[in-house]
Amino acid sequence: MQCSTSLKLIPVLILSLTLSACGGGPSDTPPMAPVKGVVTLDGKPLTTGTIQFTPDKDRGTTGRMALGGIKEDGTFELMGDGAQVGHHLVSIECYESSAFDPNQPVNQAPKSLIPLKYTDPKKSEITAQVQAGEENHFTFELKSKP
Repeated sequence: MQCSTSLKLIPVLILSLTLSACGGGPSDTPPMAPVKGVVTLDGKPLTTGTIQFTPDKDRGTTGRMALGGIKEDGTFELMGDGAQVGHHLVSIECYESSAFDPNQPVNQAPKSLIPLKYTDPKKSEITAQVQAGEENHFTFELKSKP
């Protein structure tokens, strides 16, 4: 039994239509915006660490989190395209680095250089609203004794 060429194309056409209806193209990507800023501890630049922007679902922002490293002068810039436009919960981590001690081969828990509340986006009480077409520059002033 022979199939005509047009009949052989029907499954390809159906597959193409199905895939195009599934989305996943650029129009499905939430808008992003560059984010940068400064983190201080007791008025002085935090000299190391990481910062994380987590979309605040309770305020209507969903999607992926955004991360950035904190430089020696306290400045940071989120990686990639920045953060999704919308409301975010912000957390910051900064740990003391220590040299490997061969007499203590088991890794010790790193010591946080900032209060632990800042490391949890739900407890840090730090929020940010990232806006499209705006300069998203934030200053986060941490306190040793919150």
